[in-house]
Amino acid sequence: MNHSILHSIAAMLCAITLLASCSSGDKWHVKATIDGAEGKTALLEVSDNGRWIILDSATIDKSGKCSFGVKRSEFPDIYRLTVDSRSVYFPIDSTETVTIDAKLADMDTRSVISGSASADKINQINSSITEALSVEAPVGVVNDSILKRHLATLVQDDWSGIAAYYLINKSVGDRMLYNPAIAFDRGIISAVANAYINFKPDDPRTKLLENMAITSRRAYTPGTPVKALEIYFPEINLKDFYRKEQSLSELWKNSKVIVLNFTAYTADESPAFQLQLGETFKKYHDRGLNIYQVACDPEEYRWRMAAENIPWTAVYCPDSEAAQMLRYNVTTLPTTFVIDGSGEHIERVEDISTLDAIVAKYL
Repeated sequence: MNHSILHSIAAMLCAITLLASCSSGDKWHVKATIDGAEGKTALLEVSDNGRWIILDSATIDKSGKCSFGVKRSEFPDIYRLTVDSRSVYFPIDSTETVTIDAKLADMDTRSVISGSASADKINQINSSITEALSVEAPVGVVNDSILKRHLATLVQDDWSGIAAYYLINKSVGDRMLYNPAIAFDRGIISAVANAYINFKPDDPRTKLLENMAITSRRAYTPGTPVKALEIYFPEINLKDFYRKEQSLSELWKNSKVIVLNFTAYTADESPAFQLQLGETFKKYHDRGLNIYQVACDPEEYRWRMAAENIPWTAVYCPDSEAAQMLRYNVTTLPTTFVIDGSGEHIERVEDISTLDAIVAKYL
């Protein structure tokens, strides 16, 4: 690979790293205002495989405020703030500060959390469930398929995010909101598990999620896979050779299998790689295979010279759009995934020579 390509990849991966960590500080903070809790003790807790462990405690002051500073962990996680057995759950990813505003009387159902995209999503999840509980009993809420489809849309842009993990572990009353005995719910659980397996293999939750998905499939044999109504993978929107925006999800909706490839056309090994990719495309395109190829070349004009006659969907990713690579954990080029027609299975291709067999498996 030539030096300009190496420099480009390094620059883009650096941009991704900077986006993934918005501060070099070694602590995150939570600031809470709990009306009606003056003088009471607030507990800060973290989950450890279902057990809640107390990290710190603080006395709420006369204005209802308290705050905590905690050493940053390697992976995002769900924490909770508890006062008098009422708890507010909130995420910590790369955020400096999360704020919580609540009243003690209903802090476990009507709190407002903010400070990050994940916090906003969890806030929306909690608000939607609280609204549903105002008109339905808990048993009705956990069987409300329209509500659960709506909640899934809130996290579908990042199935490997902490908000998605929170959602599939959410309980209402004494029942899990997403029930593996229900085909749609099982699909959501599998989508989150597969996203963690492919994009966050080192996350301590990944193995637990994998076991959850496998156990669900074995216990409730789904038979023929059902075409998902939701998108189970991070969206990508980039412009093609004609500067027309192309959506990964739209191409997927018209495919039986998608090959998603991140590459550099001007890399030394690109011609050989493109040849292998082309052979697979030619062999399976008529059976429903499509390719969405993201170019990460250092200069767009050089990519355009090479991309004009590409027969599949080819788009260009400038440095300003590097965030679109973040959720796919792209650290080297080329990186390739196969996404099946249900959207539940996203398999990383470690060796391009195995691409044909992987595509055939899902067709």
